Amino acid sequence: MAIGLAGVGDMTSRERMIRAIEFRGPDRVPLTHFVLPAALEKHGDRLTKIIDRYPGDTGPSGFRGPEAEGSTYDEGRFRDEFGVEWDNLHRGINGVPVGHPLADLGRLQRYKFPDLSVGDWSQVNETVRSHDKYAMGSGGNLFERMQWLRGYEALMVDFATRDRRVYELRDRLVDCFLGQIEKWCETEVQGISFADDWGTQQALMVSPRFWDEFFRPAYQRIFEPCLKAGKHIHFHSDGWVWEIIGRLRDIGCSVVNVQQSLMGVHRVAKEFGGTVCFRTDLDRQHVLPHGTPEQVREHVREVLGALMPFNGGVIAQGDIGPDVPLANVEAMYQAIEEFGRY
Repeated sequence: MAIGLAGVGDMTSRERMIRAIEFRGPDRVPLTHFVLPAALEKHGDRLTKIIDRYPGDTGPSGFRGPEAEGSTYDEGRFRDEFGVEWDNLHRGINGVPVGHPLADLGRLQRYKFPDLSVGDWSQVNETVRSHDKYAMGSGGNLFERMQWLRGYEALMVDFATRDRRVYELRDRLVDCFLGQIEKWCETEVQGISFADDWGTQQALMVSPRFWDEFFRPAYQRIFEPCLKAGKHIHFHSDGWVWEIIGRLRDIGCSVVNVQQSLMGVHRVAKEFGGTVCFRTDLDRQHVLPHGTPEQVREHVREVLGALMPFNGGVIAQGDIGPDVPLANVEAMYQAIEEFGRY
C-alpha cells in the first residue's frame, strides 16, 4: 500500500525510503545504521565521527515502551518485562536467556503477560514530525519470545508433540503484542518492524510445513492492523531462511532483512528481486570483520549490484560489531555512497 510522498524536488530521507520500499525510483539507495554498543565502547568518537559523515535515512520515534530497568546489553544479570532472566558476560553485546518463566508450561494459566500498550504515546507524532526521516515502531518477536519464555529445547518438544498448551501460549502472546502494535498503528510512523531469527547456518529451525501450520496464521493476525493502517512491515531474520522469504512477502512484509550472502545474493535477487524490498545484511560473519577494505568495497558493490536493478527494492545496512575494524567501517560507507546511486 503506497504511503504519500511529501513535497517535490530533492528527496528527503523519508521520501527516499518510501520510494525504495515501493519500487518507485529513489535517487539513491537509502542507508540505515546498526551499531552494537560494544563497538561504540571500543572505538568511541572515532566510530561516531565516521557514522556522522554518512547520515542514515531512518529516524527515532521518540518513544520507549514499558521496559524493565536495565538492558540485555548490560553486563551481569537482568530480568526483562516478561520476567525472563538474562545473563551477560560482555557489556554491549546481547546476553543469553537463562531463566524461563514458563519452563513449566503448567504455569501458563497463572502467568501474567505485560501490558505493552502502556506509556505516553502522545509524543510519538510530535517526534515524527520534527524530522524528515523515515520512522518505525517495534512490533515484537513472536518465535524468539516463545523461546525465551519457555526455553528453546522445551519449545521444540512442544512443537514436535503438538502440545495444546503451546497453541495457547502463541495466541496469548499475539494478543500481548497486538496491544502495542495497535498503538503504533494510531501514530504517524511509516513502518513497523518485527524480528525472529528463523535459521541456522544451513536450514530453518522448523519445517516449512510446520511454519505454515503454526506461525503463518499468527503472523497474519499480527500484521493485519499494520496493513489496514497502511504501514510498511519490516521483518528481520538471521540464518538460512530461503523457504520463508516468499511466505513473509505473501502475508504482507514490505521489507525483509536477511543474510543474503549466506544464501547467495544473486540467487536471492533472481528469485525475489522486484517483489520485496531487501534491507541488506552485509556479511558480518566474514567480510566486515575479517576482510580488507578493498574486499569490503567489492562486497558492497556485488550486493548492491545484485539487488538494485528493480527501480528500488534495496536499503543498505551493514551491522557494526566490536570485531569490525574502523577501516572497514569507512570502506563500507564509502562503497554504499559510491555504488548506491541510481
